[in-house]
Amino acid sequence: MTRPLLALTILFLSLSALASEQPSLTPCPAPWNCEVTPFILKTDGVVFIRNGYLEENQNVPFNGNIIFYEGLGDSMVNHQPLFQKLTDAGYRVIAFDYMGQGGSSGSMDDTRILEIGKLGNKIWNLHARDLTNFPKKTILGWSTGGLAAYTQAALEGDVDTVVLIAPGISPKYFVGEQHPLRGEIDLITIPTLTTQIYGEGILDPHIDPIKPDSPVKIPCFSIDLALTAKMMRSTPMSRRMKGFVLLSGNKDTYVDAKETRRILRRTAPHFSLKQYHGALHEIDNEAEPISSMAHQDILNFLAQSDR
Repeated sequence: MTRPLLALTILFLSLSALASEQPSLTPCPAPWNCEVTPFILKTDGVVFIRNGYLEENQNVPFNGNIIFYEGLGDSMVNHQPLFQKLTDAGYRVIAFDYMGQGGSSGSMDDTRILEIGKLGNKIWNLHARDLTNFPKKTILGWSTGGLAAYTQAALEGDVDTVVLIAPGISPKYFVGEQHPLRGEIDLITIPTLTTQIYGEGILDPHIDPIKPDSPVKIPCFSIDLALTAKMMRSTPMSRRMKGFVLLSGNKDTYVDAKETRRILRRTAPHFSLKQYHGALHEIDNEAEPISSMAHQDILNFLAQSDR
């Protein structure tokens, strides 16, 4: 047996063995078209990545594909109110979970910001519809995903439009809840992400739990995020790139909205910026009227950028 054939045989057997040991992962709820796909990633060998898409409204003209880059501790299924508005308007929403988040295996500590974009390209090629007639790549990124989207758009040149929700371009050093007396710091919790109080007829869109629940638990990734954010603060964005940035209010414990605005005015002065005063970090899942306003602003920007 030749060496190339032997190598392919070993790879096939390894993938087969891993497939038989595939972890019990959280399935996607309806109406997601979802799968768990093995990927060979440089940092962690073969990992199982949950990925899929929400089908566009068949009763309106198709408007293109949008891929979502989630935040830290996030899940692809936790933003349904915004995604519903996008699919109703004729967009196909594509998404995936990072390693160790949502329904994916592995550890987020083996993830790097630059690799989120590389994995996103693979997921895009799996699920994007009609790229011949709709080749434009639009990335919608929240928090960590906003930094990943901005980085890919600035460095890779394979993106046309970005929508960034409270992007991690200027992350804070102490985030979320702090309980040092209990040995708990930097806890990611729903009350620190949104002012919305769920219950009494208000459906909680956070289907999957927060994991990891603190950046302290994934130090390698957290350091990479901080270093990448620092690099992006001095990296100019191409003038051809279209962008809309949704900035949170002053009580966001995860990112500094004021500093983010200052940075983007220098690196991407052609981007549209809007601040949602009173909003915490998860602007798209905020209390009314902020969330509905943010959803409509995103739709308006996408419609304008498509012209």
